[in-house]
Amino acid sequence: MVVTEHLVVHDLDLDPYKTLAQKVYHKLIYQYESKSLEVADCVVCVSEYTKERLENAFGYSDARVIYNGVDVEMFQPQVIDREEFCDHFGLPETKTILLFAGNPSKRKGADLLPQIMSKLDDSFILLTTSGLRDKGTNDNKLRSVGRLSLQDLINLYNLCDIFVFPTRLEGMSLTVAEAMACGKPIVTTNCASLPEMIIEGKGGFLCEKDNVADFADKIQHLSENEEIRKQMSSFNRARTKEYFSIDKMARNYLDIYESLSKGST
Repeated sequence: MVVTEHLVVHDLDLDPYKTLAQKVYHKLIYQYESKSLEVADCVVCVSEYTKERLENAFGYSDARVIYNGVDVEMFQPQVIDREEFCDHFGLPETKTILLFAGNPSKRKGADLLPQIMSKLDDSFILLTTSGLRDKGTNDNKLRSVGRLSLQDLINLYNLCDIFVFPTRLEGMSLTVAEAMACGKPIVTTNCASLPEMIIEGKGGFLCEKDNVADFADKIQHLSENEEIRKQMSSFNRARTKEYFSIDKMARNYLDIYESLSKGST
């Protein structure tokens, strides 16, 4: 039996973002998770951060790290007709397009997006793939595109200029990996597993958690430097292929199962 930990729900840093029902449920399942760890032949964590938090929560220190993978053949840089796709999504072609993809939860920093946009001028527009709504004065800079087909999502990754993700905690973010695979510079938070994915200054910028001004400044800086964006694009694409591809993930799991079938770990 191989157990994979994607997010340690007993991480104390996760508590502020839980509902009461989640807190009760997580307390209940703790004993079952603990038993699973005891009897598992191998335990895998999806990041070094998750491995650390697993040890803190359960005292289990023998986990292996295998990063979640994305299909780098599906999520890849594509030459798209910006005018055509801006028209398809009803976007002004001349604006710097920012993208946030994922559940619009407080844990993922969705509540910070309107604040970040309020510090940027009208040359920016932020797209979200969720139902995020803001009744403030900067509605004209925030637009939800709702649920998308897979191809439309890939198109948006390629259409955007910068991927913005002000999360507060991630076991390992697949949306960040997808944006990286599509060759996008990332502006995200210097917390949890994100520093394992984004190399500061090479693939994007890691901002102080909850620091709206820091996010806005980094976004502004990237928008004014096309050459840096191009360099980060190439860097992130290469890094994703090396560390976060679905093929590498599959090979690593196969190695574990083959070693277990031979009676060794």
